[in-house]
Amino acid sequence: MSENTANEISRSKQKRMDIENARKDQRRKKIQSRLTAIIIFLAVIGVVGLSYLIYRINKDNSGLLSTDTYNKYLTEEGLIENVTPADYVQFDYKSLTYSRADLLPDEATVDADIASTCESLAKLSEDTGLTTASENKISLSYDATIGGVSYNAVQQQDYTIGSGSVSDQFDELLPGHHPGDNFQAEITYPADYYDTELAGVTVTYNITIHGIYVVPEFTDELVAENFGNIASTVEEYRTYLTEEYFKSNLKEAITDSLTNGCTVLQYPQDYLANVEKIYLAQNENQFNYYNQMFYNSLSSYAYNSVYEMYGFTSDEEYRSSVHSMAQSDVAFYLSVMTVYAGEGMTNTREDVMNYYYEQGYDDASFQELLTQYGYNYLAQMALADKVTNYLVDTVTVTE
Repeated sequence: MSENTANEISRSKQKRMDIENARKDQRRKKIQSRLTAIIIFLAVIGVVGLSYLIYRINKDNSGLLSTDTYNKYLTEEGLIENVTPADYVQFDYKSLTYSRADLLPDEATVDADIASTCESLAKLSEDTGLTTASENKISLSYDATIGGVSYNAVQQQDYTIGSGSVSDQFDELLPGHHPGDNFQAEITYPADYYDTELAGVTVTYNITIHGIYVVPEFTDELVAENFGNIASTVEEYRTYLTEEYFKSNLKEAITDSLTNGCTVLQYPQDYLANVEKIYLAQNENQFNYYNQMFYNSLSSYAYNSVYEMYGFTSDEEYRSSVHSMAQSDVAFYLSVMTVYAGEGMTNTREDVMNYYYEQGYDDASFQELLTQYGYNYLAQMALADKVTNYLVDTVTVTE
């Protein structure tokens, strides 16, 4: 939705959208709690976009960690201070071997990626011979009235049938129409409807269908026109996509080896404790952020505690999980340092800055990261990515 369109949505409409999103978020809470552990782990190994999300969450809360905390026990190269890797971990990175066949995507994955690509290239059509159907992306406008008084008027905007963005009942009105159609329909919402403003109320919708997005076929012509820099035919594009998935899966497998394929002799206890401190503080800020967001929409809090938000039954269970996660992350960095030292690698300021610029940061956004995290912490992420990419290029891959 464009900014102009968003500005045209009435406050009542926005409130209902917020409530609906909150209701859906509640359903997804258990799934989110499981994903959070993965999110924390990915953040520490250098997924910069996620780090920036955490930065935004932290920035919007008062209990910010200082850059001193993030940078504590780290050198400017991004290494753990006063740690000789061989004293802490055993990691035989030169014997890492992976099977190419195990890391290739299946046909269904490639097909789904291509289908998603085609959907992103869909163009709006006003052909009156087309008919709307469930899951279609369309362009519409509507005016909702209650007792003849306009309740919510929405100018032309894109809408996916079945998304439930207005309501499930609203979506049921949309299939079977054509571009140019204007029609009127009533919805009487149930008495126990989650939005109390609409519970038991009859709303009249005056809807206009402006067009339907048509998804193109994936042809050689489409590939050449849109992806000519990497492929000129469907087959070449499939080959390219397969290779990209392979590289991504290989990097993920290497990351797993760096974490779980080593033997930790001992942990640098001060650094481990600081990693835990960072995670606990970030999670606390995230808890406050989401609770405030829910309160602004629903005038009530979504979670009673941090551990509940993350799907645990007690604070003790939650802290034990954070401790284990911190241990995994420290093991990862000890393995990274083993490769870094073994190969005589360097991690200069130019290397670090280039890493973030390649992730899409510019001078201003990189400076924001520096302000929040400090340089050494950012250098550690860049170093981890450098080592992982080195292994991607050098490990043994069997057919």
